[in-house]
Amino acid sequence: MTIHLPRASAPAASVPVGRRLLFVERRRATLTVLGVATSLLLVLVLGGIFAGAVEQVIRYIRTSPADIFISQAGVRTMHMSASALPPETVSAAAAVPGVAWAAPIGFASGSIAGPQGRQLTYLIGYDTDTGRGGARLVDGRTPGPGEAVLDEEAAEQLGVSLGSRVTVMGTALRVVGLSAGGTSITNTTTFVDRAEFERIHSDQTSHVLVRADDDRDPAAVAAGLRTALPEATVQTREEFAASEARVVTDMSADLIRLMSIIGLLIALAVIALGLMGATLSRMRDFAVLKALGSTTRRLVGAVVVQVLWTITLAVGVAVAAALVLAWLIPLAAPTVQIVVTVSAAARTTALALLVGLAAAVWPLRRIASVDAAIAFRETR
Repeated sequence: MTIHLPRASAPAASVPVGRRLLFVERRRATLTVLGVATSLLLVLVLGGIFAGAVEQVIRYIRTSPADIFISQAGVRTMHMSASALPPETVSAAAAVPGVAWAAPIGFASGSIAGPQGRQLTYLIGYDTDTGRGGARLVDGRTPGPGEAVLDEEAAEQLGVSLGSRVTVMGTALRVVGLSAGGTSITNTTTFVDRAEFERIHSDQTSHVLVRADDDRDPAAVAAGLRTALPEATVQTREEFAASEARVVTDMSADLIRLMSIIGLLIALAVIALGLMGATLSRMRDFAVLKALGSTTRRLVGAVVVQVLWTITLAVGVAVAAALVLAWLIPLAAPTVQIVVTVSAAARTTALALLVGLAAAVWPLRRIASVDAAIAFRETR
């Protein structure tokens, strides 16, 4: 005798099967969400540390009052490059229509030593009368002959304070001012006046900083500077910062790639195992639904809903935790910055969804292609 069960597709379709199956055991659901969130947090933190390092390197450019930066022909960055401009570049730039002011700076790489150690430093020489191109002081005053402004984090690491003496590129200087935001994981920034820079390094102008008139578009002014200075490289602040970010990325490409691969592999493994385990733990329930007439398409839909709920909750937890870490870690280690961006969170979410869906749906192949009664018996 054959028993025909009444069709109830409309009511069944309205039952949120995926969500109910996920939260019927709240402890298991919580552990799954936390496991996925932990793996996503790893990816966000690794990417955030690198993004923070890049932001620290280009901070000087981002916070500069200049809209346009002029360098030697072919030189598009400050770091890992050398630039030397003719002295007349400053006056030629200042004469271009739309230019409010042009200020030269000297730039060199070296080391700074104090009582408690030594660090790599970028040395910047600027005109202390105008202050253009110099440090933003948080304590002390602008430097004069034989003096320097040091980043406060570097000062703490080197064991110096206002009035202490440091050795910059072999020259003894007295610290008279402290700045902020100029120290990263790898190096710091030291500021001196132009005369002192010439004594320590050379009298060459490395870059010229240009401010556009308030009513002029910096891009249009930059175009005029390119015409007036065909032998120089002229870039807007955004272009210069992008060039700096690229060189930092290229310098760290191998390390970043290795860290990213390790982090992604761990994250993918945790996500795949967690969501596959969540599906396997519900195979009997899916078999019952199959025996009661549910289609394979609806079973897959239920699993997809579980994955969407899990990933959504996990992403929320991971992003919140990453933001907390981005606030806490600099308190303990000020040179380490974590930058969590919307694009990074979006990429991580997309990757988690792709892997999670594949891993969670895969076990359903056991019951998708067999008779409902057999599927039920195989899961008992």
